Amino acid sequence: MILQSCTSSLVACNIYITSAASAALPSLLSRAQDHCRQLRLMQQQQQRHSDGENKESNAAAAAIVHAYADIPYDRSSFHLAGQSDCVAEVAIRLIQNALNEIELNNNKNDPSNKKLEARHPYVGLVDHVAIMPIACQQFGTTPNTAAAIAAREIGSQIDQLNSIKIHYYGLACPNNTPLATVRRKTSFFNSGGAHDSSSSSSRGNNPEEQTQKYEKGECTIGAPLHFVENYNIRLTPNVDFGTAKTLTQALRGRNIATKGIGVTGVEALTLPYNRHNIDHGGNVYEVACNLLEPKIGSVEKIEEELEKWIQKQKQQRSKDDDEDTNDLYNRSYFIEKAYRVGTTAQQCLSVLTNADEDNNYWLQQYDEQVLSRFNEFLGQR
Repeated sequence: MILQSCTSSLVACNIYITSAASAALPSLLSRAQDHCRQLRLMQQQQQRHSDGENKESNAAAAAIVHAYADIPYDRSSFHLAGQSDCVAEVAIRLIQNALNEIELNNNKNDPSNKKLEARHPYVGLVDHVAIMPIACQQFGTTPNTAAAIAAREIGSQIDQLNSIKIHYYGLACPNNTPLATVRRKTSFFNSGGAHDSSSSSSRGNNPEEQTQKYEKGECTIGAPLHFVENYNIRLTPNVDFGTAKTLTQALRGRNIATKGIGVTGVEALTLPYNRHNIDHGGNVYEVACNLLEPKIGSVEKIEEELEKWIQKQKQQRSKDDDEDTNDLYNRSYFIEKAYRVGTTAQQCLSVLTNADEDNNYWLQQYDEQVLSRFNEFLGQR
């Protein structure tokens, strides 16, 4: 085990798996939770023998803060947090287990794979691993170098399996290349349900072709400069693809300089969200957002721009109608759901600081809740 000190920098780690159907997924989570418990036990034993030294924080060694499965996107995610060396250790084993136990199903010629065209964009089975710094006044600002070192350690260990090709980004690569730039050199924007020509890949091949050389495809691993948050806006059947794209454009941060619209630090992509069953809402579109600078380009800022977009759509549709239908075009006419995906830095810190030696029972209950919710997500078919 890696556990070297009780004062390692605190980081979060998000692991995204291209599968929401594998029977192995709940076991991956429960084993990772067990691993975290073992590391916390070692931490407590070290602290008992430290005579008060190295107790600058009561943050737990490692914990699974959240786990999520999205059936229409055929995508699952595991959200870890804790001391950087411990998080790296848990992440490595979780990823190794995933690569050994889950197949990358991307054969478009297979009649059973009708959902592939609506899958979340991807480059491989373990599609993306993000290691992010967590900052808090109580502990000071976590050095970004800890996240970068953890990312390289994870990539180095996974690379030895020779079943997946690693692409580093952010502080984990020498040039600090942004994730979006790295993805444009892969098949990401030409895969799954990606419909965004403005983010088209410079490489025309698809993930299926990558399995000819790498059995489980490719993986982007990196360390962003800030904690990245995610926010999705699910539209209703009243919003077609062309209209959905106007919302995407209204949120993209890169449009601020050229079009005078957008939210600072926000990356946005228009994706189909196909549930096939009309009782579950049918097929709609989502605008998926990455918040690269959430303290500036926050969820609140996204909501402000969303309300402006709704008002614009309302005015346009009311203008086109022959009779007064102004009251019809409220938020629920356009928006089914706007929701966070994953975690926030504060959420991670809250779990870690509550999971100290005196709260073992609390964390046991928390682990059970995370596993229970994950199984509920997997059951939403």
